[in-house]
Amino acid sequence: MRYIEAILMKFAMVFAVLFVILGLVGIELIDIFLISLVITIVDFIGDLVIYPRTSNKIATGGDLVLVFLLVWLLGMVWIENPDSSLVMPAIYSAIIIAIAEWFFHIYLTKRVWERKETSHTTTHDEPRQS
Repeated sequence: MRYIEAILMKFAMVFAVLFVILGLVGIELIDIFLISLVITIVDFIGDLVIYPRTSNKIATGGDLVLVFLLVWLLGMVWIENPDSSLVMPAIYSAIIIAIAEWFFHIYLTKRVWERKETSHTTTHDEPRQS
């Protein structure tokens, strides 16, 4: 149940950011929804695989690059005749989402995995058994 809550929270965060930024450049709601869905799924898998093996800094940097590439490339593929270039909206989206991801990783650690850890710790203890 905690994972479902976490993925829904992540989707809401990504969708809200993309709704504002991509909405300002005239992208349709369905395209924003689909891009948000893909980013959420791919990024959450990355959170489960990369973040536990590295640090918050590395995982957040990966999120920054991933979000930029997905917004830019999916936007180029799915959006017919965009009114403007999607490079700057992709950069802004990636920066804002990466900042939010920093805190999302802390949430994952403390609330979902129930571990005591600070944002600069690179080693991860085994989760507590309930």
